Amino acid sequence: MRHARLLGFVAASALALTAGAARAEDTVKIGFTTALTGPFNEFGEGVHRGVVLAMEKWNAAGGINGHKVELAELLDDQLIPDRSVQNLRRILDNKDIVAILAPSGSGPTLAVVDMVQADGRPMCNPQAQTPSIVYPNGLDKPPRPNVFSITIQNNVEAEKMADVLAKKFTKIGLLHESTGYGVTGAKLLKEEILKRNKNAKITQESYNQRDQDMTAQLVRMQRAGDEVLMVIGLGADMAVNRKNMSRLNMNIPRYGSAGTVTQPFIEGAGDLAEGQRAVNFLFASADPMRPATKEFADAYKAKYGVDRWWGPDASRPQASMAGTVASGYDCANLLFDAIRRANSTKPADIDKAMEATNKYPGAIIDQTFTPAKHNSVGPDDLVLYEFVKKDGRMQLVPTQE
Repeated sequence: MRHARLLGFVAASALALTAGAARAEDTVKIGFTTALTGPFNEFGEGVHRGVVLAMEKWNAAGGINGHKVELAELLDDQLIPDRSVQNLRRILDNKDIVAILAPSGSGPTLAVVDMVQADGRPMCNPQAQTPSIVYPNGLDKPPRPNVFSITIQNNVEAEKMADVLAKKFTKIGLLHESTGYGVTGAKLLKEEILKRNKNAKITQESYNQRDQDMTAQLVRMQRAGDEVLMVIGLGADMAVNRKNMSRLNMNIPRYGSAGTVTQPFIEGAGDLAEGQRAVNFLFASADPMRPATKEFADAYKAKYGVDRWWGPDASRPQASMAGTVASGYDCANLLFDAIRRANSTKPADIDKAMEATNKYPGAIIDQTFTPAKHNSVGPDDLVLYEFVKKDGRMQLVPTQE
């Protein structure tokens, strides 16, 4: 009963992980809820696969200080916040679980993060981008003590995109999904654009996730004379938007958030994806790949092959894997490494070890946290991609603007 069970990682007790302090049969258990099925399962199932790869890596090397990592349970929330809350309650009721992975998406993560903070056990966020997940009182205030993030926060993405948009355009169409991710992302991007170009005119419109028609919003942008369209949303919805633009013969430059760099956008938009630009990590596009990235890519290919998450190029994984499988892999490895260094499963000890993480060689980037900085990604970690059709298939190519 794969979708009714929860594959979690769990540490057996709050005892130190020395041979004398814990029984040899004790395992390290961690829990998480994510979107395994539904229209956005490329995120949740991707994270799950990364977690499995990290667990297998550690167990093959003898576990965490001699204790194997156990996938206890994995719950499917389909990216629905209410289901995430129900699942998290079940996870938190299991007192053997010592660390948690955040759900896919800002909506589900925002729905559970207060519960996690009150509980006290550490959580690593692989995907959700809303800054208040880590910094509930503002980016200039202390982070939640037990929440750490390796994703592209909205504020980081806003800085990167504003540098591009404000330099090239004055009339900007800003379309965003109506979730916390979309609303926060649009607000921060608008602020960053106006910091750089106070004369910029921004037409702001929103849509609901899974909407099948965004024509009305696009027509209003046409009437405003917008020179460019920037969309903050997920790949499946981006594809709908691109088709709507084509029907309107709306041929202005198109930019998107990191959610654009996903297989559902490529599959849904087809040849219309060509010319779309979006930000993401350099990841496997680097030549040569970083050693940690290559190790991850080799492990994935050996276990899963060249599949939907990997992408069409057998020689290297596509950039979208950085925000799915690789993010789960890095989050799990960071938690495992912190538990190893702390030699403890006590929440405070793990938090302290996480805050002392310095350039851990992740598959995505070298990951660093401090007591004041619980998000590891900055604007310099991102590049701008363009979708280009080469050799009969759509490819993501890093570009300079």
